[in-house]
Amino acid sequence: MVIALIMAGGKGTRMKFKEEKSLIKIKGKPMIQYVIDALNNSKKVEEIIAATSKNTPETDEFLNKIGIKTIMTPGKDYIHDLGLILSNFDENDILLTVTADLPLITGEIIDEVLKEYENSSKQAMSVLVPLEIFQKYSIKPTTVFDNLVPSGLNILRGINKTQDEEVLIVEKIELALNINTCKDIKTFQETCR
Repeated sequence: MVIALIMAGGKGTRMKFKEEKSLIKIKGKPMIQYVIDALNNSKKVEEIIAATSKNTPETDEFLNKIGIKTIMTPGKDYIHDLGLILSNFDENDILLTVTADLPLITGEIIDEVLKEYENSSKQAMSVLVPLEIFQKYSIKPTTVFDNLVPSGLNILRGINKTQDEEVLIVEKIELALNINTCKDIKTFQETCR
């Protein structure tokens, strides 16, 4: 079973908005709704769950109102929260983790990544974007490893242990544009014209 897990428990301190990052409206729609829509448009995702925390009570309330099940985490950091979440799943479950701040992601891209995962012999898959994509669109990456940037989209099994990992490199702005600054919102709006 492919379960999408939206990571929506972070503080979003870089944005300096009063509202929770996931609920910042871009083009009249909360940022997290773009991710939910993409997951709903995927042909391979069978269930959507979101990880929230004490940092994101309004996001939790929003998700519950629209019928998305949530798992409460401490909101400490991505890796810590993910480790705790994995105890809720079975080792046969395939978890597609996606951050709540990827508004350009589409169901087609999600299905392409899942197809690559299906063809892999590894338990996990990390999706990275070449640094050149960030440079082309003047997007500032948060972390860079060997000219590659983590996308915010990953796949793993529902077990809390180190898993053999395939690396998939995807050259798409849709996986490069995480909304972390007001400049990123402007880039999103320009890209969606």
